[in-house]
Amino acid sequence: MHALVFAERIIRPGAIRSRSEVLAAQEPLVIMGRGKSGTRLLAWACQELGFALGATDRLKTGDLDDRRFLRVVKWIARRNLSDPDSYPNSAAGPRRFDVMCFQREAHRVWQRLSNSPEARLGWGWKWPETYLILPYVHVTFPRARFLHLVRDGRDLAFKRHLTDDPRRALGKALLTRLEARGQPHHLQAARSWQFQVEQYRTYAERIPPGQRMETTYEALCGDPEGEMARIADFLQVPYSEACRNYVNTHFNKSLIGAWRAEDSARVAEVEAVIGDTLTALGYALSTHPVAESTRRAPDGNL
Repeated sequence: MHALVFAERIIRPGAIRSRSEVLAAQEPLVIMGRGKSGTRLLAWACQELGFALGATDRLKTGDLDDRRFLRVVKWIARRNLSDPDSYPNSAAGPRRFDVMCFQREAHRVWQRLSNSPEARLGWGWKWPETYLILPYVHVTFPRARFLHLVRDGRDLAFKRHLTDDPRRALGKALLTRLEARGQPHHLQAARSWQFQVEQYRTYAERIPPGQRMETTYEALCGDPEGEMARIADFLQVPYSEACRNYVNTHFNKSLIGAWRAEDSARVAEVEAVIGDTLTALGYALSTHPVAESTRRAPDGNL
């Protein structure tokens, strides 16, 4: 970050204000969701709708292919996770210097993507770690459209991601924040999922309802065309044939409820930790299998 710090110090305040004003007028599509929740498939589907998200064949994850931007997002996330008073709902708001760092890279990404041939209907990005810096994204892009994807936390508990990996700097910071570094991995991953989902849901109350939509991995897999058409309606764009072909090929019901194949004792441990969040999201606990593990908000908002 040293080069970035130096660069910011020599930029005139007027240039910084101008950059901030330009970004505040933009309406990017920002896909929000914990890693391994299906954000990869959703990003590729949105690109088929006509949004330039910076996803390339070089990164099969569908993430924004821009290492500088990704490094800054992780750096800000780590700084905030290490200071509970600043993350994410501090009355003082996001750190000014961190906002400037984020805006510097966001401006560069905007220039690149908004002028690309793929930006037929808009631009934006998908990078799961953005989930951890929502206040910075929102203060930079107050007109952004946030598409929030949730997946059953029991599925995430038995997958691996850098935000639940104590060997990675960001994972270490998050697990340290949760006091979970010594716990079994399935509980670390479950708590990482819960923390990120709950932090998003709390902060999202500050975002105008018309600028945010929530969907679930289960809804997308259960009714790919219906749910993607609903997303297209939220984004106010046509539901393209290319997108229809993509979702029908990549989303299917067999992908729902992978946690059911896991050891029942470990599933029970996970439910004991994150059961309240699962229930709040409409997922039925395994001890009460009376409803399908599927949630869909009536109006498409949180």
